[in-house]
Parts: sequence; structure tokens; C-alpha cells
Amino acid sequence: MSFFKSFLDKILGSNTLYYPGCLTKALLPEIQKNYEDILHELWIDFIKLSDKEYCCGSPVLRAGMKDAYEKIKAKNIQIFKEHAVGLIITNCPACYNVLKYQYKLEEEHWIKVEHITQTIKRNEKKLKNKDVLKEITYHDPCHLGRLSGIYEEPREILNKCGYKVNELSHNRENSMCCGWGGGLVNNNPELSEKICNQVLSEIPEWASMTSPCPMCYFQFKKHAKNIEVKEFSEIVLDAKKEK
Repeated sequence: MSFFKSFLDKILGSNTLYYPGCLTKALLPEIQKNYEDILHELWIDFIKLSDKEYCCGSPVLRAGMKDAYEKIKAKNIQIFKEHAVGLIITNCPACYNVLKYQYKLEEEHWIKVEHITQTIKRNEKKLKNKDVLKEITYHDPCHLGRLSGIYEEPREILNKCGYKVNELSHNRENSMCCGWGGGLVNNNPELSEKICNQVLSEIPEWASMTSPCPMCYFQFKKHAKNIEVKEFSEIVLDAKKEK
């Protein structure tokens, strides 16, 4: 059925776009490759915009620069239509929230938007079930959780990959920010680090944690000392490789 739909989409001129977002593309190219590998493993045919990819506009929108945001939005929608995009898959929760809810791509332009945890969950039959072998602490990103309501998909994927999920005391809609969001990391780095360390203080030393957000991953990875911080894609790929 998925093969037939993919074939039909090609005939109708509808493409699936993988949209990594600025932070992943600029600072975490290895993570971008991981997600591309995952999409290949799930037999999902996709295109990339490469040098034609623009920022989604989330930073300028959050900064109150509405005119600049509207120009970015219009440019991106034009590019999506020029490339006959029917589905956008992104690993960035901020991009997901802006493209889906601020651009209103599904309502006004018939372009579906998925966070990659939704994509993986939708294709979970292509993943092998693993016995629960390890424990990991899961952190709900602000843009994925509170702003977009995606809580269960990441946890269910972790379970399928062989992990028992340990919860932080503040989780789901009550999750704490990693300290990066809202430009805090640039405007008040000391407070940003303090918030990050408060989250990390709940995790035992030598334990592992993960969060399906490039901002959260980058922030926790930077400040964690003896705690192993794993990007979500690493867990999925590792489970795929294990026999």
C-alpha cells in the first residue's frame, strides 16, 4: 500500500521533503545524515532542498519581527509549491510547530507536516521489537510537547528500541525548558546554563538521556558531565543494527 501511494504521489507530482532545519543542518550534519539514513531504512523516498532551503522563521517570529517572518513564510511556501511538496518531515520541533501551526500548511496549502517521531511511529512495523535491555531518561522538548502535543510517539519508539523510559519529575506538559529556547542561550547564557543544569541534576551520573530536539540535544550535550546524552536518531539506528 505504501509503495502504491508513493508511486501515485510521483504520478501526481507530490514529493516528500526532508527538512532538517537550520541548527541540524549547520551544527549537527551527522545527525542530519542519521535521519536521512532512518528515512531510507523505512523505505521513504524523499527530496532535499539543499542550498534552496531557508529558515522556517521561528527565531524571528519568537523575537517579534513579524514583517521579516511573513517574508520568510511567503518565500518558503513558494519554494514548497515549486518543488511539488505534499509532505514535509522534519526532526526539529520548532520547525514542525511553525510549519504546521503558524504557516497552516495543511489547512491552507494541502501540505502535510510531520515530526520525524510521528513518521517513525507510523512506520513502526518496519522496526524490530527489542526486549527491554536498557534504561534512558526522556526529556520533552517545549515545541514538541507543550506547543504541539506530541508526547507518546517518542516514548513508544524508545520502548520498541529496547529502552525503559525514566521520567523526569517535570515531564510532558510540565516539562522544563532545556534553557536554550527563546534566545535565552544568547541573551542570558548564565541563566540558560543554570536551567539546563537543573534538568541534568535529576539524572544519576553515568546514566543516559535523550530528547528528539536538536536544540535540547546540543544544550544537554554541552553541559552534561558524566551523563551520556544520546540524540534520538542514534537510538533508532543502534536498535536497527543490533541483532
